[in-house]
Amino acid sequence: MKTRLLAIAAISLAQLLAPSAAHAATPATNVIYEMERDFYRLKIPTGKIDGVIDGKTQRALCVWREMTNRPINRKLPTNADIQAIAMTEGIFVTTSMQLGLNINIRCQAAVWVREDIETPYKIFPVSSGRPGFETIRGTYNVGWLIDDWYESRTYPEGWMYRPQFFNKGQAIHGSLDDSMVQTYPASHGCVRMIQKDIDYLWDNGFGKNSLIHIYGTWIG
Repeated sequence: MKTRLLAIAAISLAQLLAPSAAHAATPATNVIYEMERDFYRLKIPTGKIDGVIDGKTQRALCVWREMTNRPINRKLPTNADIQAIAMTEGIFVTTSMQLGLNINIRCQAAVWVREDIETPYKIFPVSSGRPGFETIRGTYNVGWLIDDWYESRTYPEGWMYRPQFFNKGQAIHGSLDDSMVQTYPASHGCVRMIQKDIDYLWDNGFGKNSLIHIYGTWIG
């Protein structure tokens, strides 16, 4: 660990973010690769572990910052960030989170906080409502849910997988393809989730009357 941290400290931020042909295994790429492995160790969704900073990596950085009580943003990592991530042994539910599904619009991530002491939280990637169709911030309870595919009444051909509605027509749901869960706000107001993550919620007791807390502001 000490050797690794010294190697990180020796790389300037300019080197860290410098592009390389076909993402060759340069020292900078290796550092990012190890950072992504750290996110995987901490059970923070980070996408493909490839040494490349993309939207999924920025989402993971945002979640890590929130759950280690740092300023919440999706900015590129500094050397200090990368050293701190390598030293992080655990992340924790913050005091602003509630028992239920906490959806951070800035991070485009959700944290399901439970009373289960052994597994107190689980983190999911999400995609909220795009500009003009924003997901409304606030605290809600799931009102009605459909354990099947459901076509939106407002947007024909807008198919939702196992939706759980919390604010009139807004719901958490899967989509026809998981690629629709972008790393930025992209829906018509709902919160898109990966199908297997929606299955996980259904299979583990999240449903009728469960709490959904939506907060934060998107800054790209």
